[in-house]
Amino acid sequence: METLTQRLEALMDAFPAKTALYCVELTTGAPIAAIREDTRAVSASTIKVALLCCALQDVMEGTLTLEQFVPISAGDYCDDTAVFEPNYRQDGASLWEMLYWMIVSSDNTATNAVISLLGYDHVNAYCRKLGLTQTSLQRKMLDFQAVAEGRNNYTSLKDLYLLFSALYRGEILNQPLRDTALDFLSRCRHTDGLQRYIPDPVVVAHKPGGLDHLDHDAGIFLLKDRPYYLGVFTWDGPALDGQPQQCRLIGQLSRMVYDTVKGGNAE
Repeated sequence: METLTQRLEALMDAFPAKTALYCVELTTGAPIAAIREDTRAVSASTIKVALLCCALQDVMEGTLTLEQFVPISAGDYCDDTAVFEPNYRQDGASLWEMLYWMIVSSDNTATNAVISLLGYDHVNAYCRKLGLTQTSLQRKMLDFQAVAEGRNNYTSLKDLYLLFSALYRGEILNQPLRDTALDFLSRCRHTDGLQRYIPDPVVVAHKPGGLDHLDHDAGIFLLKDRPYYLGVFTWDGPALDGQPQQCRLIGQLSRMVYDTVKGGNAE
């Protein structure tokens, strides 16, 4: 009988994109499946998990407050915003609300305002302190000029596991701020990846990320008896209809893991 990892690898290897997957049982820390989990990839919006945790760490330490006003500068504004639209609230919002929209709707304008508030060096120092060796913040959202100049944002599935597991186990932040982080992540409105083919009402605290030829999703499935972390990266994917195909792959891999873990047969 094929193991879960063998079945996952067969599906991933047949797909016309680079792929990585990491799944870990949260209660024991035992890996369920690990396929290129250390690979450093362009992060897309998954970098926002590190931004969230860094900002909340500053709130815990008293250098920021959730109530403080965070302005939106002209350079931070992105046309794709569905929150800070023309003639509506373009001046800014509280830090709490900026973080909320950054995670729940993946709003890039809110994200850029948070990056301006925190600063690149501060975020990267926070990541290094947590042992996130593959994570680096080098540009703001939708700054394609920075990409052309060789600056991008990176992470790995293992680094994201360290963040999500630290939140789950209470290893970072205090209880109220951990609750805030997990509440935001569990309300993520983009559910066409990890949850795509899951029929049950399971709570998933996660963060997807997508760019041309790239689609990621990573987070924790809060099953009552066997919670687990699952992250899937897909990049350098098909040019036509790329992201829908990659989201379908993420959904298929996630359903394979879910059925195995729920059945108590993870290898």
